[in-house]
Amino acid sequence: MDERLKSFYELYERRKSVREYADRLVEPEKLERLLASLNMAQSAANRQPWHFIVLSDDGARDRIKDLFTKEGFRRAPVLIVACAEPGQAWVRKTDKVNYAWVDVAIAVTEMIGAATAEGLGACWIAAIDAAAVKDRLGVPDNVDVVAVIALGYPGEELRKEEKPRKALAEIIHYGRW
Repeated sequence: MDERLKSFYELYERRKSVREYADRLVEPEKLERLLASLNMAQSAANRQPWHFIVLSDDGARDRIKDLFTKEGFRRAPVLIVACAEPGQAWVRKTDKVNYAWVDVAIAVTEMIGAATAEGLGACWIAAIDAAAVKDRLGVPDNVDVVAVIALGYPGEELRKEEKPRKALAEIIHYGRW
């Protein structure tokens, strides 16, 4: 296997959801590269129906950190609130499915991969009170809070054991279901 391909696949093997963070700030240049990766992500019809609120200082993080159920998330040095603007998204004509949340998920996934490459850990947090986050951060009514991403240097040794995954035969279908 080509060395570049090997590095790519190893990156995704290293990526884990980090729930504990070290008491260490994320360097501004790393954060800027991660934010740029959000902007480079693919989106349906290139609509980019997303907004990201970066909370990287104590005062900003304090506005929502009491909403987390896990203490480790409260200590993350960076929180990124991922938002979707459905009115700006591409809509599939046949069934009217709006792709705003899909597009946000793509962007966040790519940023989490970039964070892993930078030696950082991240966790997609969906278990939040989205209405409270929206209210506290002044998110407009026409914009949805999709998730909060905790970001920083891992504070614990990442577990080496694999979490169970479904067998490929359970999820891959050739030709038909």
